Amino acid sequence: MGHECKISEPFKREHKRKRASEFEQRARLLQERLSASYRPNFEPLAGRAWPSVNSVESARDSRSAERCGQSGVLPSSSFQSTSATVDESHVQQDVVSDDRWEPTVARTINGQSVDPADIDQLFDHFRTAYAPQLPFLDPLKSPNAQYASSPFLFWAIIGVGCRTYARNPTLLAVLAPAVLAAALSTLNSPVTLQTIQGLLTLLHWPFPKTSATSDLLYPLTGALINMAMQIGLHLPISAQEFSKVRLCLDTAEIERRARTWGFCQLIHLRSGVPKGSPAPAVFDIPYDLDERRIMFDNLSAEQKFELKLQDIVNRCCIAASQNGLRVMTSDRERSLDTLLAMFSAQVASIGLDASSDLDRFYVQLAHLCVQSLHLYKSPGSQDPTILFDLSNTCCQVLEFSELIDKASHNGVATSSMWIYINVMLACHVLLRLLKSSLSCSIDTARAQAAFFSGVGLHKRMSLQNDDLSARNGVALTQIWNSTRAFRSPNGSEAVALRVRSRLIGGIILDGIVWWREEFGEASGIYAPPLLDRDGFTCPSTFLVRVQANKRQMCAPTTLHMVARLAKPSETAQASMRLRNYSMIPCRTNLVGLLTTISSPRFGTTGVWFRTKAQSVHQAEAHSPLA
Repeated sequence: MGHECKISEPFKREHKRKRASEFEQRARLLQERLSASYRPNFEPLAGRAWPSVNSVESARDSRSAERCGQSGVLPSSSFQSTSATVDESHVQQDVVSDDRWEPTVARTINGQSVDPADIDQLFDHFRTAYAPQLPFLDPLKSPNAQYASSPFLFWAIIGVGCRTYARNPTLLAVLAPAVLAAALSTLNSPVTLQTIQGLLTLLHWPFPKTSATSDLLYPLTGALINMAMQIGLHLPISAQEFSKVRLCLDTAEIERRARTWGFCQLIHLRSGVPKGSPAPAVFDIPYDLDERRIMFDNLSAEQKFELKLQDIVNRCCIAASQNGLRVMTSDRERSLDTLLAMFSAQVASIGLDASSDLDRFYVQLAHLCVQSLHLYKSPGSQDPTILFDLSNTCCQVLEFSELIDKASHNGVATSSMWIYINVMLACHVLLRLLKSSLSCSIDTARAQAAFFSGVGLHKRMSLQNDDLSARNGVALTQIWNSTRAFRSPNGSEAVALRVRSRLIGGIILDGIVWWREEFGEASGIYAPPLLDRDGFTCPSTFLVRVQANKRQMCAPTTLHMVARLAKPSETAQASMRLRNYSMIPCRTNLVGLLTTISSPRFGTTGVWFRTKAQSVHQAEAHSPLA
């Protein structure tokens, strides 16, 4: 057409898609600036707060300011710094459409309604007091978004926040049964990651257990670990093989799954030790070495540290159980000393990697669990040096717990169940040492001060009048003032443990048994103590030898305990039936005795048991001497 095409020098060809992406990026930056303009100056959380919590936006304050106006749109004056290259109305619409700016909606569970103001404050309280201990929850999610994502996780957060919610303390009593019912209903529902996180939240800070409620901590922990494996949390990079829907297994998602599994393992390992059923070692799952390496690479440093310590504690408990705790011979006591010394050295080695005071506190808890197993030995064979170290460990645990209580507003009331169990254990160990002649091996002044501090911690940990903390605090107080505790009927010391199948829980329960017999009207239910060769009591050293061809029964020097306990007016005709042998009469009134009779020397075994009608103790004996 005769027209000449010329390209000027300053001309530069622009890519339309690139220009559009630049505009989108600038819009996102402007949105971040607008959000930052409403961010309050929060103080950084102490302890193990994850970084995103310290930068959490003040959605609550924004909603409060929003309610003051007539509309749900923020004032236009807040957009004065907005660049002219981006449409203000578009940015404003994006901000308002975010559900963080929407008013919180009241929610109802089992007929109990919680108003929006309480929901907002409970979420804020949970983020501040509880969330740093389980840093896997999204701190930027509003209550509305959390409820839309997972109603169960929403109510788990509300329920845990109620534990120390001072504005309305009545919520705990009415919400706890409903939230527990929701937790049980998850067993018959599709399992999601939010379901696992909700169960973790409830198991890390369980609701108060009163004398009228059942303990769901242990059974729910077993369900938790199996439900987590059902959705492949133990194999984070292979999680797609456990799901019917497409998963976005990017780096962040794999890390989130691995860390959630790490908390599941911690809860699982810690729940079985007081019950006498320590879980297998954590490093055995997953079995594939590559999967295991990737999983542990994605754990946080704090998780790795705590898992290593808990793994040692569980291995120690398993080894001690295999060595034998119910019937302690001299050889078994020496073997137990060797085992506990080895595991204590391992705990000390891991403790060298502690990077914070909280890490060092967990090292003390691990030392306490290992060293307390020395109490399963006969009191006459206790090493004074070991008792001194055990007492010092108990004092350190209780003294640091006091520091935790003073460091925050809610104190030890927001501590995990594992810390509370160890506070109970330390108090019962010190009580047993101080109330016996074993006190000559410890620093009694420091131990007594720590024990009284532990009793006070129980009161501050208590959330209800009849919960476990309150009842155990009362028991510790009454046993301390009792003149019959740890004493046999003739006034001699009875320091040896009668409850011998619960590991560290046996030490706690044994003290409760003494309280129940004196103050709880439970006399005659538990086995009475028997004297061992050193004059102390030990229910596991009652040895029997039977020579059937001579129709006689003989025993070591502890047999005189039977005659001493028996009164002529209360004796009952009992009999011991030997397999393939004749009846041998025996007079005794040891009602309620349930103890293993064994003799490694003579190879005889048997069991004493109690009947309701009479004091008939029947044993089946098998002797290679026959």
